[in-house]
Amino acid sequence: MASEAVLDRIDAGQRALDAGEWDRARGLFRAALDEEEVPEAWEGLGWAGWWLNLGEATIAAREAAYRLYRARDDRVGAGRVAAWLAADHREYRGDEAVGNGWLRRSRRLLDGLPECPEHGWLALTEGSFALARGDAEEAADRGRAACSIGRTQGVPDLEGVGLAQEGVARVVLGDVDAGMRPLDEASAIVHGEDLHVPVSLAWALCYMIAACEGVGDFPRAAQWCAAMRELGERWHGRQILGTCRTAYGSILATRGDWRGADAELTGAVADFAVSAPGLSAQSVVRLGELRVLQGRVDEARELFARAGSHPDAIVALGELALDEGDALVARESAERVLRRLPERSVLDRLPALELRARALGALGALDEAASACAEVAKIAQRLGTPYLCGRAHRIAAEVAAARGDCETARQEAEDAVDCFVEADAPHDAAGARLRLASALAALGRGGHAEAEARAAREAFTRLGAVRDTARADELLARLGAGGDADGARDALGELTARELDVLRLVALGLSDAEIARELVLSPHTVHRHVANIRTKLRLPSRAAAVAWASRAGLI
Repeated sequence: MASEAVLDRIDAGQRALDAGEWDRARGLFRAALDEEEVPEAWEGLGWAGWWLNLGEATIAAREAAYRLYRARDDRVGAGRVAAWLAADHREYRGDEAVGNGWLRRSRRLLDGLPECPEHGWLALTEGSFALARGDAEEAADRGRAACSIGRTQGVPDLEGVGLAQEGVARVVLGDVDAGMRPLDEASAIVHGEDLHVPVSLAWALCYMIAACEGVGDFPRAAQWCAAMRELGERWHGRQILGTCRTAYGSILATRGDWRGADAELTGAVADFAVSAPGLSAQSVVRLGELRVLQGRVDEARELFARAGSHPDAIVALGELALDEGDALVARESAERVLRRLPERSVLDRLPALELRARALGALGALDEAASACAEVAKIAQRLGTPYLCGRAHRIAAEVAAARGDCETARQEAEDAVDCFVEADAPHDAAGARLRLASALAALGRGGHAEAEARAAREAFTRLGAVRDTARADELLARLGAGGDADGARDALGELTARELDVLRLVALGLSDAEIARELVLSPHTVHRHVANIRTKLRLPSRAAAVAWASRAGLI
């Protein structure tokens, strides 16, 4: 039995943890350990290290606590710490296999014991692992189990976080109404009751934000992001702040505040690099997606590569391939992700389903594209938010245009514009307007097409979407309306004399080989010049370079 002085220090350290005084708590637990090594002091030191973002110190302290609980034959204490170690190995080291090993160890220790709160904490950790691997059904089941244990054991933390976990899992499974009800109840619990563990509020908020961001419920997500940011700044929890900043940055990007989104996402990537590298992939992907919008494609590609085999990174690289004309790679990327994710994980699969529909349309597999498009529409209608419905209409317009059904493309593009405007998603709305302009032009309604293309271009220019502005200019040039001629001429100074020579010949329709013969250069050198021109002028394609040259008066 520990001495009274040691127990007093441990109790004081626990009170410091409850107050968010992490350094003071760490000092008190260390002082207790200087007198006597007891598992409670090591466990407390582990929590202090977790809040201070000391990943390896956290794992070392918890492993010491686990060993001492085992030596004492305290299965409850050892099982509790084993569950937290499972989360540590996934978050700090990105080691899912070792984390699963600790989960199995925790389950073995707690099996057969009378129900206690530790069973609930284990259920929540198992649920978080299930969500990470795409098994939302298992996550919902584990959340319900934790909630039930919380109610019978009188632990509001377990009830609130369990409800939140079940809610986000239900949303991922495609039942928004069934998911939002427990999420709202979870919010009431974690904000209105005395919680036993400081991390509980943050854990519940993470789930709430993830659910709302995923379905495009931006107003509700923004409210919960604000609560998470306040918590993270008050408690200096960089893991919490990183999670919040990723979701909030994504929301800001969608709603058109790219400067704010840049700050949040860059900060999130930095936060996770310090506190939880194993959780950084989604932040890296979201920053890459913003870089694509900004026209910084090379940076985006590097970020997606950093995220490894994360499903969103694979889809994002597929989107880039499709933009560059490689529809086969885009389709393969989408199908790779769809093979990995369970069919019941509807929300997680949606981006890959969207990419597959677009890629099939570009490949000319029009029957398959129509079927894929219908699947996306069914999911969007089931989820029911304006933003997701807008995405479904946008893809339907693209597939209709691919099969030459310009009237359906017009109607779907109009519906996409309306949905995106309602969702306050200006870049998406502008993209839908550009699709609408193309459909109108194909229907011979040039005046209306020009008006929509100009509206899209103005929106892209306000946002700083240089690649999309070039696409709008390309369409306006085809319509005979012209784009920003003054801006094009002003940019001439960015090109070298040789690059101007190459651009003039590109604009005349010459191939790289023909330009090489004309200028007595190697084809490789011409190819490099063309790539440099597109990079400097932020042009998405060779055709866009022709349109730009026309506006600049080079031909």
